[in-house]
Amino acid sequence: MKNRLRYYISLAGALALSGIVFLLLFYYIVNKGFYSGVSRNQMNEAIERGVQNIPEYGIENTLKSLDEEYDKMNFAILSDGIWITYDNIPNIDDESDLIDAINGHNKELDKYEVAAVAGGNESDTYYLICMVLKENMEAMSYSFNMPRANGMLGKLALIGVVITAVFVGIVVIGIQKEYRKRENFERAKRELVSNISHDLRTPLSSIIGYSEMLRDEIYDDEEERRKYIDIICRKADYMEQLLAELLDYSRLEMGTSKLQKEYTNLSELLRELIIEYLPYFESNQYDLDVDLPVEEICGNWDKNKLVRVFRNLIDNSIKYGMEGKKLRIAVSRHGRMVQVEIQDYGVGIANHDLKKVRERFYRADNARNSKSGGMGLGLYIVDETVKMHDGELLIESEENRGCNIIVRLPVEGS
Repeated sequence: MKNRLRYYISLAGALALSGIVFLLLFYYIVNKGFYSGVSRNQMNEAIERGVQNIPEYGIENTLKSLDEEYDKMNFAILSDGIWITYDNIPNIDDESDLIDAINGHNKELDKYEVAAVAGGNESDTYYLICMVLKENMEAMSYSFNMPRANGMLGKLALIGVVITAVFVGIVVIGIQKEYRKRENFERAKRELVSNISHDLRTPLSSIIGYSEMLRDEIYDDEEERRKYIDIICRKADYMEQLLAELLDYSRLEMGTSKLQKEYTNLSELLRELIIEYLPYFESNQYDLDVDLPVEEICGNWDKNKLVRVFRNLIDNSIKYGMEGKKLRIAVSRHGRMVQVEIQDYGVGIANHDLKKVRERFYRADNARNSKSGGMGLGLYIVDETVKMHDGELLIESEENRGCNIIVRLPVEGS
């Protein structure tokens, strides 16, 4: 119901916006096109005023005065075949040519609109003539360069339809994208619930099974009993990691995830974290290449969140990238930024997955992720946590040549 209401509100907004744009465009066309030109009434008013002024000021002064006052109009006097004008306009020889020009039948004057009024008396009659280029007439010349009467309403209606179609189209496309995005998100959430159920059921079954065996004392000796306890502890740790990941995601989505910053030595933080993994690498005969600077690299960070960031990245490399049996962890300083690289030499990430692996719920459909489950939240949480520290997460990878994940964080000092 909310989505439908949102759709109707968006559609109504698009229609209202298109109406406003159309009215503004209509105002521009009419004001800048129609009202910026010369009208027939203005031509008639000008020559009638001129005829009234001629007896007092004379022909020459009246023509000059009209030319100065009306810049888009050209004026002339026709009297007994004599043509008097100060403008560069075609001549009219007699009354017959004048009538043809006024009626639009004079080919030499087809670019002009012509108006005239008679003056003088019966014995001495003259005509005061006004000519205006048709392109300067009351027209939509700025938009269409043609007279107003030539399809103005039709063109305005077409413009209105186009504007409405554009705005409504933009809204519809936006709504469709939002719908697909929401649909993908809902599908991902359903998959997440399914994955969580699966990922929790397996270790939980092991915990229940081995707990019952311990309760019923179904084991051969103390070594086997300790083995069962170790399995229970490892499965419980795995479940705790899953729940912690879900909790981090939930806090990020609700905007309640806050940084508890403290002055932290990144080199020491990573050194302590790497020590935890040494037994694993030694027991599996994996090569661990560590390059940590001797000097302190300090910043104001949330220590616990950074530990989870680097633990997540190291765990991912161990889980997905140990075909090369080697992991490289290096720290280097670049001006006001520190760069932490965690590089494995496994199958890598496919090119088409690189841009998506940080998205929530996304799991790459290749060998790197097909081995084990996961909710598709790890890199999303890492990326968001790094951004909260004003840092940057970079992922470099080639298929079958490994993956190098780089975390860049601001440090104190120059």
